[in-house]
Amino acid sequence: MNKYMSVLKNVDFIKHFFSINFITLAQSFVSISIIWLIYEETKNPLLIAVFGVLTQLPAIVFGPLISKVLDRFNIGRAMFLFLLLRASIFLIIFLLPFNDKISLSIIGLLIGLNSVIGIPLSAGGDIIIKEVCDDEQLVTANALMIIFFDISYIFGSISVAIMGVLGNNSIAFIIGAVLFFISAIIISTIKSDEIFSNNEDRQEKYTIFSSMKYIVKNSEILLMTINTTLWNMFTWGSFIVLLPIYVEQNLNNDSVAYGILNSLQSVGIILASLIIGLQFISKIKIEKLICLGIIVHCLLLILFYFSTNIIFSVIILIIAGIASAPVLIYKATFFQRKISRKIMGQVLSLILVLGSVLYSLGGIIIAFLIEKLGKEYFSYINLYSLIIIIVISLMSLKKIS
Repeated sequence: MNKYMSVLKNVDFIKHFFSINFITLAQSFVSISIIWLIYEETKNPLLIAVFGVLTQLPAIVFGPLISKVLDRFNIGRAMFLFLLLRASIFLIIFLLPFNDKISLSIIGLLIGLNSVIGIPLSAGGDIIIKEVCDDEQLVTANALMIIFFDISYIFGSISVAIMGVLGNNSIAFIIGAVLFFISAIIISTIKSDEIFSNNEDRQEKYTIFSSMKYIVKNSEILLMTINTTLWNMFTWGSFIVLLPIYVEQNLNNDSVAYGILNSLQSVGIILASLIIGLQFISKIKIEKLICLGIIVHCLLLILFYFSTNIIFSVIILIIAGIASAPVLIYKATFFQRKISRKIMGQVLSLILVLGSVLYSLGGIIIAFLIEKLGKEYFSYINLYSLIIIIVISLMSLKKIS
């Protein structure tokens, strides 16, 4: 417990911890509510698809450009301004009706703007942990963030469901705006380093292309970027497509089973993160732990998609969540340690954007193959995709060794 006590005594980390969890909670409130309200008011599935694109595409196109701010100015001030803007966005959305075209157009623009802000906020969160924690505290700090990210998102989803039952989903935007505002105030009080020692350093140009070059030239960062983004693509990205088909084909379309299985990996992630935060394993290189976590997680998912027993499936998914926790925690720690602070904002943003693109692409590829080959072959389609990830991770392990 000494590892946790050391981190929890860090006042700036505690401030960041609460602010990030308020952000996660607020985002879960508003992202779920906005889709439901659009459907409830318009009954138009096409509009939901359009708004779904608006939550992703602007971030992919403009996120890395905006993230340059994180490398040019004090991180606390930059995050403060982004969060104030986010609070304003959802306050305006609360005031707009969802049943006319002009209002929906304005809401669409605001959601796109919110999407753009999401990338620098995510990257900024990792940067602040790097700045306020000592190197030996990073694993424990990241473990705490992963644990409470899952808890906050689950709590947010349940709260929105309760609001829906009470018939007042729009109140989620007010609550979200207030939480974003509180987060902005908290983050503004965090002490962070000045990145540049003089004006000459500040004027040094770091572009998106120089960030790409930085990733490609650094073989360790490139290797981990390829491994983790491809893993994210064919495990988490495909899971949302495969799970309903798995329930239909292997569990006779049991909707209760779908509800249970949907969040079980989060349970495993929370349990494993608590243990990882104690840092019992400190002598093995984190690159090896990431690759081993990917391999075990993929093997467990292969078993899961072939299973026809609900109890076995529950156990496998919880263990799969446990296996994925090292990847999530050590990945964040690896990038915090390896990427130069002067370019960290843009590099992390590029990695996040790549992850978002491949996450979506993974689901699309798996869905296309299932559509062409048939639902009955879904387990084998998943098997071959995960074998590719396992082989890449085994090759990476050999290279690291």
